[in-house]
Amino acid sequence: MAKIGDIVLGQGLPKICIPLVAKDEEGINRELDLMAGLDFDIVEFRIAYFEGLEDYTRLKDLVGLIKNRLNKPLILTLRTKNEGGNVDPSEATYFGLLEKIIEDRLAEAIDIEYMRKQERVVKLVALAKDKGLTSILSNHDFDSTPAKEEIVTRLEAMIGMGADVAKIALMPTCPDDVLNLLGATSQVKAKYPDQALITVSMGQMGTISRLAGGVFGSDMTFASVLEESAPGQIPAKNIRRVLGILG
Repeated sequence: MAKIGDIVLGQGLPKICIPLVAKDEEGINRELDLMAGLDFDIVEFRIAYFEGLEDYTRLKDLVGLIKNRLNKPLILTLRTKNEGGNVDPSEATYFGLLEKIIEDRLAEAIDIEYMRKQERVVKLVALAKDKGLTSILSNHDFDSTPAKEEIVTRLEAMIGMGADVAKIALMPTCPDDVLNLLGATSQVKAKYPDQALITVSMGQMGTISRLAGGVFGSDMTFASVLEESAPGQIPAKNIRRVLGILG
């Protein structure tokens, strides 16, 4: 099974990840203050929100601050506009920054967008493996949910590209979309029982996937402290108890 730091995905209850989404050091410190004492497993720094993204030294220093204040494994994520984020870097800038992060081993895991040039993605996954980082291949659609067969196809493609973790997050337009996401998760997990998966149906309609996803094979869920990084995230203070009941 895949590990993020010392956290094993697929072992026990789904793991809880809290994203940091503040734009500067002051905001990050405020979020870290609120996270003190909360019961969670992993932290994700959504660096696209950070106003100092183009200053690598400042970014590196902030990562050090997060690590010093939280004794938790760290995922670094650069979410771009094509995947629902708020930055639109060139291909060279995107891959260049992720390569530098991996080379410097700034985090325990790196999020890599699946819907990019396959050759570059595969090389980045291989680099992460070589440097000891867990690779998360991800795909997001904030408008709709494709058919179950397409969800399965995308997850299996990520696995074929060497992803340690295959992640997909989709916006439902009807209850059947949520069922398709959960059904696809179960189908892929049955075929690849040792493969780590993160699958999310977003928004209020998809909330059940964040709580009961583990029943179908999703190994991690995301919780919020101040601001949601995706629609439908549940406050961190509530989620462990519910996971325990369902688990």
